[in-house]
Amino acid sequence: MKVSAYVPCYNAAATVRRAVESVLAQTLRPAEVLVVDDGSTDGSLDAVRGLDVRIVAQPRNLGRGEARARAMSEAQHEHVLCCDATNVLERTFVEKALPWFEDDLIAAVFGRITQPPAEALTERWRGRHLFKTDLAQESRRRTSLCTWGTLVRASAVQQVGGYDRTLRHTEDGELGTRLLASGFDVVYDPALTVTSIAPNTVAQVLERHWRWYAGTTASASWREYRKSIGYSIKCMARDDLRAGDPLCVPLSLLSPHYRFWRSLLHG
Repeated sequence: MKVSAYVPCYNAAATVRRAVESVLAQTLRPAEVLVVDDGSTDGSLDAVRGLDVRIVAQPRNLGRGEARARAMSEAQHEHVLCCDATNVLERTFVEKALPWFEDDLIAAVFGRITQPPAEALTERWRGRHLFKTDLAQESRRRTSLCTWGTLVRASAVQQVGGYDRTLRHTEDGELGTRLLASGFDVVYDPALTVTSIAPNTVAQVLERHWRWYAGTTASASWREYRKSIGYSIKCMARDDLRAGDPLCVPLSLLSPHYRFWRSLLHG
């Protein structure tokens, strides 16, 4: 069973080579590997020169939806692997993910994202509140799609219209919603490990938190704002203190205000 693979990249010169190498090192190696560069200006393409990949260069930064749609249109095989340019996949990712597709209704399988032991405050906060690395997790079906490390069935994606090219973020969750509505299944398998290898600034983790938990369905209502403030105090800040990490509390308390502000801008 042949697999296509792609690594979407935008200004990830520091990590994209390692991401690509993790794809090339799969125990079931993809038949083709694409690097879809979305208008990088930091020399990202230079970082992957010499690797056994095909480069697909966008003329400018067009956003995540366009990059993923372009990758799917370029891929030649029914099963398509994605690894974001800031992550690396475990070597057996494809080998362990493919058996799920014996069920014809499975459209996508994605893995659990984690990170190396965190020292910086932002990485500690990211691990606790975004990646939830401390929680035991089980496989889930009919779940929201995430594409940080994912294997998809190309025909299913095509049947529902593919990635929305107009979306600059949250394109994976939006596609997953359409797949589920069409009777396909999306699987989360925590036995498939994806490791984030890029650091994040305070602004970056707050932006990621907004995208992951609000994004295109963001509500700027006062009711949702109050709920998110309560959650940041009762749950997020509490978890920081329980972890013996009080320095993360201000970031947790800031997060609902950032989300509300971004939702206002988005709306």
